Amino acid sequence: MRLPLLLASALALAACSGDPAVTADAADTGEDPGPVDTADPDAAAPDCAPYAYAFRTLVPGPCEPGYDGDLAALARRYERSFHVFSAAALGANADVGFALENTADRDAISAFLADSDGWDFAAATGRDPVAIATSTQKVTGLYAGVGIAADAFRYAVLRDQGYPADEVERARGFLLRGLEVLHIATEITGIPGGMVRSIGRRDLPGAGQSELVPLFDDHGTALPETKNNGAWRADNSAGGQYPELVWEDSCSRDMALGWVTAYGAAWEVIGDDATIAADVKARLRADAKAIGDHLRVVRDNGYDLELYDPDGRRTLHGCVNEHNFDCQAYVDFVDNGFHAVMALGMVGALAYASGDADLARYLKDDLIAARGLPAMLLEDAVLNLDTGYDTNFSGVNMTFGGALLALRYVDDAATRDVVREAVDTHLYHREGSVWEPVDMGQSLFDFVYAHALTGGSVFGPPTAAPDQDAVDRGVSTLLGFPSPPYWDAAVVHCPDATCDCDHTAVPEGAEVCTVAGAGPTVDVLGCRGRGCALIAAAPLPKRYRSPSNYEWRSSPYRINGGGDGSVLLPGVDFRFAYWLGRYLRVP
Repeated sequence: MRLPLLLASALALAACSGDPAVTADAADTGEDPGPVDTADPDAAAPDCAPYAYAFRTLVPGPCEPGYDGDLAALARRYERSFHVFSAAALGANADVGFALENTADRDAISAFLADSDGWDFAAATGRDPVAIATSTQKVTGLYAGVGIAADAFRYAVLRDQGYPADEVERARGFLLRGLEVLHIATEITGIPGGMVRSIGRRDLPGAGQSELVPLFDDHGTALPETKNNGAWRADNSAGGQYPELVWEDSCSRDMALGWVTAYGAAWEVIGDDATIAADVKARLRADAKAIGDHLRVVRDNGYDLELYDPDGRRTLHGCVNEHNFDCQAYVDFVDNGFHAVMALGMVGALAYASGDADLARYLKDDLIAARGLPAMLLEDAVLNLDTGYDTNFSGVNMTFGGALLALRYVDDAATRDVVREAVDTHLYHREGSVWEPVDMGQSLFDFVYAHALTGGSVFGPPTAAPDQDAVDRGVSTLLGFPSPPYWDAAVVHCPDATCDCDHTAVPEGAEVCTVAGAGPTVDVLGCRGRGCALIAAAPLPKRYRSPSNYEWRSSPYRINGGGDGSVLLPGVDFRFAYWLGRYLRVP
């Protein structure tokens, strides 16, 4: 049972002292500050001792002009909230509940994050962060994967920018804990290259208490009878290595994208790091190869780029073949650029992380040369998922995520150039559409676009400047995140509106309401968002949006939302975007 052992090691690291005190927190006065005036990137560099580095990054660090100390303080508080509470039970991203009536525990969490700079909640309060949680939800691929990628980028930033040794050591411990989860997420399935949708702990209230479904019945028939979007299974690893864990099958393409993002980022950071054990590196490479080999198998239906479970069936939404449409149908004469960019990015990241020559040939000779996936990105098929106001923004997030992987890890300069053009002209800018990512205030999208313009990748340094306006927009959104603890409390700006798909109290086009907290007045379009959600005519600034456990897959146009305030959100959306920006180099 390696995960608990690694958790114990990481928690021991977290108890170390010596971090420089951080006293600045992002102010939240309730007033609308208007657009954030970010620091001048060309201003004189600050006195950055004791840090030491001579390069520049997309989001400036402490030795660069434009460094934002308030944003760095907010990022540190998210790290403490994430690693002390959200990842305490399973080592990776999870939504954790603390009952509203448990006011002493909730107050202790708030005070710990606000009034101290430590990492050991138990020592500070006498409370075990896992024991006081009233529910621990599942560790799910998309969010856990980008969370591990954030751990990798953060470790690299601290390591490469001269942060104190104990901080670097702690960050390394968190990354190693995440890499253990990454390995479990494939090994527990019991098949080479299999990937879970989610993981849970059997001994904790929450996802781990879900009813388990055997892979087969007594007659060898796969269960459940109709493949669904995730059934909970018992440990299926060879030798039963994880009896304390359960896992959810039917890994979808967005969940797979998250796991694969972790492989690319981790290898980029640890490949040449002598402090990371050789067996950890070898395991990562072997797992990446197995997943890549799994994806390139041509199945009985004649197609590759599909995910399969140990019950022998394709997962419900596990297709990224360029001629497939939502795992419903194959149309050989129609190109799906949305799938194409994900396939390029995922196979590129796995080929890079594994170092496998066969995967590299599959990418370059088959997907790129023979099948022409790059050209599909310029057919406007990348956003065939653009359905206007009711667009599923999860798909937009997947497209940007696939593009990021392709930009960094596809070992073909011409393909990366095509991806760069597609991000600019077909994805970030959507002239004629009712929405454009350039206007959304989604930091991850802003940073992917800005990075695309630089031409940087793991195969060569950046050669051109990023779009500074895009970087500033991304930073402005990050500064709009609430200071942790980030509870899922309801945000209702238009309380008189009802949207249930059968009727609405808001006529389309005419109504307005004022955002709470002296915010702006917004034009209400009505119940025209996905699932009949109430949406505004323009994206809301982050500080006025309802909470989300992953902002970059949520609609920035939503007006009302949130929960009852009992769930502590991990802030992995903030973490991934911020540390990606702090890591990526610029000329």
